[in-house]
Amino acid sequence: MKTAAPLDSATDPIARRIRIEQVRLLYTQASLSATAALFVAPLVVLVHWQVVPHPVLLAWLASLETTILVRLALAAAFRRDPNAEGNTERWANRYTWACATSGICWGGCTVLLALSPSPVYQSFIALILGGILMNGVLTMTPVLTTCVVYALPLALPPVLWLLLQDDLLRTTMGATGVLYLLLALGTAHRYHQTLTRSLGLAMENLGLAQSFAAAKEQAEEINRRLAEQQAALQDSVEAMREFHQVISTPYRHASEQIRAMLALGCRRFGLAIGILARVEGECYKIVQVIAPNNDIAEGDVLALSDTYCHDTLRAKSPLSFEHAAAGRWRHHPCYLKFKLEAYLGTPVQAGSQPYGVLCFCDFPPRPAPFSTVDRELIQLMAQWVGATIEQDRMATATQRQHTLLAHASRLNTLGEMASGLAHEINQPITAIALYTEACLAQLQSGPVKPAEIRETLEKIAAQSARTNTIIQHVRHFARQSKPQYLAVRFKDLFDDIADFLLLEVRRHRVHLLQDIAPNLPPVLADPLQIQQVILNLIHNAVDAMSDSEGSRSITVFARLDRWAIEAGIKDTGPGVPPDMLDQLLHPFFTTKPDGLGLGLSISQSIVEAHGGRLWVTPNQGPGVTFRFTLPVATNANASERDSADLPLETS
Repeated sequence: MKTAAPLDSATDPIARRIRIEQVRLLYTQASLSATAALFVAPLVVLVHWQVVPHPVLLAWLASLETTILVRLALAAAFRRDPNAEGNTERWANRYTWACATSGICWGGCTVLLALSPSPVYQSFIALILGGILMNGVLTMTPVLTTCVVYALPLALPPVLWLLLQDDLLRTTMGATGVLYLLLALGTAHRYHQTLTRSLGLAMENLGLAQSFAAAKEQAEEINRRLAEQQAALQDSVEAMREFHQVISTPYRHASEQIRAMLALGCRRFGLAIGILARVEGECYKIVQVIAPNNDIAEGDVLALSDTYCHDTLRAKSPLSFEHAAAGRWRHHPCYLKFKLEAYLGTPVQAGSQPYGVLCFCDFPPRPAPFSTVDRELIQLMAQWVGATIEQDRMATATQRQHTLLAHASRLNTLGEMASGLAHEINQPITAIALYTEACLAQLQSGPVKPAEIRETLEKIAAQSARTNTIIQHVRHFARQSKPQYLAVRFKDLFDDIADFLLLEVRRHRVHLLQDIAPNLPPVLADPLQIQQVILNLIHNAVDAMSDSEGSRSITVFARLDRWAIEAGIKDTGPGVPPDMLDQLLHPFFTTKPDGLGLGLSISQSIVEAHGGRLWVTPNQGPGVTFRFTLPVATNANASERDSADLPLETS
């Protein structure tokens, strides 16, 4: 079905705009028209459910509702079509066909009229059809053809059926229907003409508005300049927002933050390569890099004179150019060797010492010149990178001091346990000497049986192994090493030092008990450091019970608490006054006459470095319980811990 535009839209731009607006109004009002009909049709079926065969009602309702849903789908598709104005007539034809089909279905109410048992039902149908007809007049008149092809098949079949009846009442209803149809079509025609004139006036006003365009050019030029300034300001604000987002991201190692900063610079400046380089003399060493296809790798070393950074350091300020081949840079060794066209770089200073260069570059020329915001941003980035490198150096030095202090604490603990260790080592040594003397005596006394000699030698070997085990435990615990974060089970951590601990508790007549839950998941930890925490806490508990009377026991427990293992050391000592509980973990606070107050502080630092926490609670009975948590080992936090151990640079 083809619909003719009221004006020659092919040659008249105004007529075409009017036609586009008519179709747009038609689809804008389509949802209102279709939704009303969507709910009225079930009402008709409900009223006639007891008087008309159900298959007839359901078939009529299904066909009508389908056409209504098609109209709604067309309206939704029209709104999503980005080229709807270019296909105006096609969309008008589609909706006209859908409305014609819907009108035919409404005209099918003639069957319901014929099957209705009384004039009351027939009057109800006529009333419904009149309302639906007027609904179409109000919503479809922007395109008159659509309104007509909807109204005629809707109204003519029931009107003709009523006129052909012998009954005067039905004939009168049919005649009234004819008049109503004519009135509706006349109203639609007048409304369509009024709408067309209104749209024509609107288009004329648009033409008048366009005539003022020349007068506005000067004002628009001023506005354009202001807009450029505002855009530059907005660009600067956006750059600061992105910069802040990178530097404020928590739980990142310095190398990861610098890499994120390089990614920000590449994205911000539109360049593919971002480099942080360390400069030492005439040596240019790449510390961090983002480069496509891995053409440049971390650790690469170049001659400083073969890079643009040589000139950047001499300039002591941002150096930039967009097209090296178009200027003096085409003779530079870097361009001759690498053909890098675009470059933006600035020096980096870590603390009070020069460090190197932060730069971004690319092989193709940059289409737009670098802005003032770009130069200020890279300076700000370089200042932050320098501060981050200096902080990383300080953190490394602090970690080194912390390791030394922890090592000193272990040695101090071993020193306090020295007498017990000497006693335990002396026992197997004495036994070895006695067994050796017995063996020699047997040999000197005359012929001996090999079995007797073998038994004595086996006892000597057992005591020697016992001595070696004790010494190995001492050497292992006393050694100084870098943190090694591994996925280990808490019970294995404790079992490795259980014999070592028994030497201490037996010497003080203390019972050591275990309450470690079975099948606990592994934790991510440095075994030596966590063993130091356990030893510190047990040693403190033993000291606390040194003057206690009655039962002396220490319980080591561990259980799963969500995503962490909660472990603790519970003693039956005299406890701690409530006002001192919060001070126990402070450095140099101690309740021992000869203590330094560093054991618990060091233990707290170790636990917090592992991502856990250490705290103390009083028991319901005698004593206190020191508790600490360790995160359950996962691939994610294992990778994060590994990356945290990587140095920012190599020397």
